[in-house]
Amino acid sequence: MPKTMNLRQLQCFIVVAEELNFRRAAQRLHMTQPPLSRQIKALEDRLGTRLFDRRGRSTVLTAAGERFLDQARELMRHADGMVSAFLARAEQPMELRIGITMVIDAGLFSWIEPEFAARHPNIRLHVTRQTSVQSIQNLNAGTLDAAIIGMPSHTSGLTVEHLRDEPMVVGLSITHPAAMRQELALRDLSDDNLYWFDSKQNPAYHEHCERVFTRLKFNPPRTIEPPYYPVLLSLVADGRGIALFPSSLQSVKHDGVVYKALSEGEELGIWIGVAYRKGVQSEVVSAFVQFLKERKLAATPSLTCSP
Repeated sequence: MPKTMNLRQLQCFIVVAEELNFRRAAQRLHMTQPPLSRQIKALEDRLGTRLFDRRGRSTVLTAAGERFLDQARELMRHADGMVSAFLARAEQPMELRIGITMVIDAGLFSWIEPEFAARHPNIRLHVTRQTSVQSIQNLNAGTLDAAIIGMPSHTSGLTVEHLRDEPMVVGLSITHPAAMRQELALRDLSDDNLYWFDSKQNPAYHEHCERVFTRLKFNPPRTIEPPYYPVLLSLVADGRGIALFPSSLQSVKHDGVVYKALSEGEELGIWIGVAYRKGVQSEVVSAFVQFLKERKLAATPSLTCSP
């Protein structure tokens, strides 16, 4: 059975059809006449018809050759267009849209953009800092490609890979009776007003904490925490209540506030993961996930609590 027709055969056919002379066609194609003749013969065998008539020193297209010439040119234009489009796309930087949670210290992520750009200069990173819940919604809507989120969260339809753990610590006023202790337990804080987040901010984590509180019979008076950390820390410094924080947020300093380790800190803690949609991990998403896993956020030293 004749071999499949290829673009080289089409190119040879078109040039011979334009020159109607095998010698001149061979010169244009930078080849000798025998291999050119073999290319044309192979094409004619594949099509099952003659494309040229050789009459002495002259060469003319057959009726079939004339019909095939327009189709061959169209195929070559299409092939050239495919190559041009591919090269143009390869020259343009790919884009990756990511979300980064605000629940832990932003400084833990400051290296991502410069280091990723250095390793993958052909990928343009677009970073949005927002809540984990918002990032999850954006991932499912297709407006983000990947996100660094706090867990536990409701992540149906997503794959989440672990990056680091964040135990919880408690923030107290320096005037609090327990401010000089090294470590505290929730039972030591049962009478304090607890600034606590609204369940709508992260229903899954809120449910998790409520189960821990119920098991430990921890039910202090509560006030919905303000949305901004400086305001929350000011209230804590004034002795109006206590608050629980992921350990990395100890980097947010405020006069009059001390952070203390909690014996239940691990149990109440969160973990940070990189999330992406199941079944649609593209080349750029794979590169980003691998980059994070190699750098490993968990390798960043955790801050120690105030003495």
